[in-house]
Amino acid sequence: MSTPRRRRSAGIAVFAVTLCGLACSSLPPVQAIRAARYYAAGTDALDRGDPAIAIEQLERAAVLRPDASEIHNHLGLAYWADGRERVAEREFERALELDCDNDAARVNLARLRVARDGSGEQEMLEVRGVERSSSNGG
Repeated sequence: MSTPRRRRSAGIAVFAVTLCGLACSSLPPVQAIRAARYYAAGTDALDRGDPAIAIEQLERAAVLRPDASEIHNHLGLAYWADGRERVAEREFERALELDCDNDAARVNLARLRVARDGSGEQEMLEVRGVERSSSNGG
């Protein structure tokens, strides 16, 4: 059975390959690789419980790839772990602006709102439906 950490690690690998493949057409290859490395390092720091390093690395990735929804979602997680809920909320919203099908960002945004002030209760009900219907486990 896969854990969230394993799924996230697998997701990092897939995203890094995709990032390099797609980004090479719009970014110099070195920048695309650098963005993927910052993303991986930031996600690893997040997994280790070090939001300060995660924020530093993921912000660097976002500068290089401001159009990458996954980076903004993980940056939101890092800000939230650092206690910066408003900034985290903006990052989750940005992730959804970039990719309205980013279910992870949708779930994270709803959870943040519920945890913060209960305002996302309806969103959480909708998210639960998404989680149940997801065939890949999130």
